[in-house]
Amino acid sequence: MRRVVILGAFTGIFALALYSIFVLRGKSTPVLEQPVLTEQKVISDSVHSYTAADIKGGCSAEDKIFCAVELAVKCTLTPEIDGCAKESVPAFILGRPDVTERPTEMSFAITKIKPVTGSSEIYVYTNSSCNAVWFGLCQGTVVYALSPAANSWTVTNIYALEN
Repeated sequence: MRRVVILGAFTGIFALALYSIFVLRGKSTPVLEQPVLTEQKVISDSVHSYTAADIKGGCSAEDKIFCAVELAVKCTLTPEIDGCAKESVPAFILGRPDVTERPTEMSFAITKIKPVTGSSEIYVYTNSSCNAVWFGLCQGTVVYALSPAANSWTVTNIYALEN
């Protein structure tokens, strides 16, 4: 009986210490492992092409960064597919499908992944093309800003660089 009480007290103290660490860090609950990128990666990725008529939800790739960019591209073409929500892509991508002219074909190749200094955010540089204007955000060098979300990445914004 004495061992059970001692073991229970030890477990309680350990749990209290663990809880205190999370509170001191400003987190009320433990956070699942978040993805981290600390150095720039230059990539010569193959070109990935999509057409609105052939879009399917989900991502078959293992790379969570690629899947986040791919979801943004798929939602640009067809915002009605599974996974297209304002928590997953910038709200303007979803827009008003009945009013906004959207591209029907898009392709991209990831050329560089760069962490943002002093932040957990990363920038994914792509060489992109499409068959519409789409706010100027699908032709040439398009940069996707990604933030960690649980065990994956979420596109928070999209920028176009002048070539």
